[in-house]
Amino acid sequence: MDRAYQERVETLAKIRARLLEAEKEYRRAESELADLKEKQKKYHTQLRNVQSSREYSAALNEIDGVDRLIRSTEDKVLELEVEIEAARKDAVARQESLPREMEEHEERLKDWRAAQRTIDDELVSAQEEIARIEAAIGPRERSEFRRLVEKKGGLAVVRVAAGSCSACHVKVRPAAMQILKSGREITYCDSCKRILYYDHQGP
Repeated sequence: MDRAYQERVETLAKIRARLLEAEKEYRRAESELADLKEKQKKYHTQLRNVQSSREYSAALNEIDGVDRLIRSTEDKVLELEVEIEAARKDAVARQESLPREMEEHEERLKDWRAAQRTIDDELVSAQEEIARIEAAIGPRERSEFRRLVEKKGGLAVVRVAAGSCSACHVKVRPAAMQILKSGREITYCDSCKRILYYDHQGP
């Protein structure tokens, strides 16, 4: 699954999860608001029945505290209503576009699989070619080549360009150049010790 499509699926899942949580918070806030309004009614009833200024002042303080809680809870309910509405619209829009995105993702996946099969086939072919070439090389030379591959970071064989080693750019001796061109034996760079090859069609 490609990353862009995976991110869209995960985003939709997060929106749905937050929507469920926001709906729970909304129901909880609505219940709290109903309880607070009941308390408010009770305190107003008590206010009408007080017998002293002290009781009257205490009842007013209770009513003031409940009024503040009601306002803050109403604000929370309103915020949650806005969030829930926006989340629902967002979730619906993303859900509607998901089948199309899924189809596009499947097409990209199909192309990737086809490219991967081609790469796998080329890799098998290359491995077979490597095995064929290694079979034609003597054990000592093969061991030396593997040592060079490990030591030189995979760059064990390099081309001679303009009479110089293309890896370290040191000039190749004329005698070594003649042997290299004849192809009679393996020739190494005097400086970096890599195996050299000469391209007769190259510069």
